[in-house]
Amino acid sequence: MLRELRIKNFAVIDEAALELGAGLNVLTGETGAGKTIVLNALGLICGGRVSAEIIRRGEEEASVEALFAALPPPLRNRLREAEYGGEDELVVKRIVNRSGKNRIYLNGSLCPLALLCESGGQLIHIYGQHEHQALLRAEAHLSLLDAYGGLEGGAEEMKEKYRRLGPAWSGLAQARELLDRRRREEEMLRAQAREISQAQLRSGEEEELKARKNILMHAEKLFQGCKEGEELLYEGEDALVGRLGRYALRLRDLANIDEGLSEAVELLNSSQAQLQEATAVLRRYTGKIQFDPGALEQLEDRLAEVNRLKRKYNGAVDDILKTKERIEEELKALDRGEEEIPLLERAFEEARRSAWQSAEALSAERKRIAKRFKKEMEKEVEGLGMAATAFDVRFLREEKEGDEPPFSVGGKRITEQGMDQVEFYFSPNPGEEVKPLAKIASGGELSRLMLAIKSLVLNRGDIPTLLFDEVDAGIGGRVAEIVGKKLKKVAASHQVICVTHLPQIAALADCHYVVEKEVIKGRTFTTVRKLSDKERIAEVARMLGGVTVTDKARRHAEEMVKGQG
Repeated sequence: MLRELRIKNFAVIDEAALELGAGLNVLTGETGAGKTIVLNALGLICGGRVSAEIIRRGEEEASVEALFAALPPPLRNRLREAEYGGEDELVVKRIVNRSGKNRIYLNGSLCPLALLCESGGQLIHIYGQHEHQALLRAEAHLSLLDAYGGLEGGAEEMKEKYRRLGPAWSGLAQARELLDRRRREEEMLRAQAREISQAQLRSGEEEELKARKNILMHAEKLFQGCKEGEELLYEGEDALVGRLGRYALRLRDLANIDEGLSEAVELLNSSQAQLQEATAVLRRYTGKIQFDPGALEQLEDRLAEVNRLKRKYNGAVDDILKTKERIEEELKALDRGEEEIPLLERAFEEARRSAWQSAEALSAERKRIAKRFKKEMEKEVEGLGMAATAFDVRFLREEKEGDEPPFSVGGKRITEQGMDQVEFYFSPNPGEEVKPLAKIASGGELSRLMLAIKSLVLNRGDIPTLLFDEVDAGIGGRVAEIVGKKLKKVAASHQVICVTHLPQIAALADCHYVVEKEVIKGRTFTTVRKLSDKERIAEVARMLGGVTVTDKARRHAEEMVKGQG
């Protein structure tokens, strides 16, 4: 439970400290005094959203600090796992900075917001002043019924199985669609693969073909040029090789006279050998030159075929070869797809069977719980001043023509919540037919109905601290006293913190705090202080008497407060 709450530089609160106890803790004060600010501070401790706007003007940061004791065992274990202690006490501190460098501490160590939200959800349940409006939304009724029956685990399991069913169905449908499309395209793909294979394209082939074509087109020029070289080097009467050979003999004789010419002899011999080799190369080249017009025609035909394929497949030769690889992969995937479909069908059938079985089981349990919920709700609302009220839980069925497997079969439809649509019906007048609660309930009736539901749900829960923000909205008089007693009853097993404007509820408090606002030197300050017994009587008298507190109001207040003692 919440033992202590400290607030600093939060909105109009300069600094405030509350030491809370077990039982019913009540906050009262004039409208606009700042009671909601205190609750907003508690919301931050539970992981609520934060904005720099809440920082008091002139300050750089605001902070909220809370001490909790007697922690629920699951939370102690979670904190121990996360290395934040795990003892029976927890100190939570949240700092909001104008620079945006906000910080959260659990037992003195920095922690992420997600862990704070997880922890806060196990420490405090906040029942806002507008939460009873949830009863106006029929879709919220199912979750309230589940909470009453303790079916949250089954509902979460249903949600998880439904989430598995969706991908299993879509995966199977997509695989079937893809397989059908591939089957329709199969013949075209095979024809393309055959065409490319038969073309026997090679990477770099086009460049080779163009080079060979260029040679064939200039064959005569190449032949004449090479023959001219042979004549010049070797074949002619005045060929270079012959002349060099004759001069080499003379130079060798000269070198015998002077060895300094030996190097020139060697160089000349080497040049002569290279010229002979060059002549041999030219001779071999001229021997290979073709003058066959048919060879050129074949080359041009091949190039024309390559260009046709390039245009058809919109790419170069290498791109066409990659296209062939892709087609072959798609054809293999077609074979794999045919093998994969039965596996996907089995996975889908298992997900479908599991989801529908859970939906059927959860629906049966909800219908069983609903009968008990109806009886207990009628008993609870009678205790809240709504005698002879009839309450019912109706299971609605969506009329739908035709099936849409796997989500709609035989008139039954499955969602992540199961196969049920639930709506609360009630009649506040004896003898009148029950009607949808959302259509006929007044604001005061909604408030009391939600309090009845919450008291039934919370009695089954293990959240130690319950926060009620103006749960008395829309009620007064005798009903307010009944509501107060209901809160007192809930406070016997939970710590209850309640903001109220009703003296009937304030008089029942185990701890009474007043929120006051004053202006000092042009600045607004909100303070929170615990009231003594004498001060409690004065505050209840103020709530009874309004602007002018009479002696009669004081006596009445004293009777109310002491009458609860």
